[in-house]
Amino acid sequence: MQWRNTPLRYGAVTKLFHWSIFLFFLYQYVAAMNMSNMDRGDLVYGFFTQDTLYNWHKSVGILLLVLAFGRYMWRRKTPLPDWAPTLSPFERKATHWIERLLYICMFVMPIAGFVFVMAGGYGVMFFGRWPLPNFIPENETLALTAQWTHKITAYAIVIVWLCHLTLVLKHQFVNRDRFLNRMLPFTQQ
Repeated sequence: MQWRNTPLRYGAVTKLFHWSIFLFFLYQYVAAMNMSNMDRGDLVYGFFTQDTLYNWHKSVGILLLVLAFGRYMWRRKTPLPDWAPTLSPFERKATHWIERLLYICMFVMPIAGFVFVMAGGYGVMFFGRWPLPNFIPENETLALTAQWTHKITAYAIVIVWLCHLTLVLKHQFVNRDRFLNRMLPFTQQ
């Protein structure tokens, strides 16, 4: 297993960042759907209250921001593999823009969520144990702006991710060029 990217494949660190961020975002969407569609006294999966889901959602959002920063720094210091030879010029340009938009969303979404809960006076109890200091004064306009930014970015990330997924699935199942193997863990090129 190589840790760094090679000209043909992504390395273990890049894959770890990629799939960790994907799984955490997936969790965030599931948690958000549950917490926003349940009543205050309800339980999800037998023991998650709405407050627990909100706290975990906020805490995982902070972790996502840290992971996104780590991924960005790794990306800047580690060269990417060469373009897959089966990518058309249009697909290369699309991939470039998809990556940029995903990075923007990976930063904007958790920052907007953090500003929303702090400016809204909700605060963050990190994983239900440690209250984070609130250095943003309560401000209804700022909280509302951040809340809408958070929601709009959530939709944007889904749209951009679907573009990414469509490109990958096209290459994997239509072109049958094993494109996905470059990023899947535990696969050989």
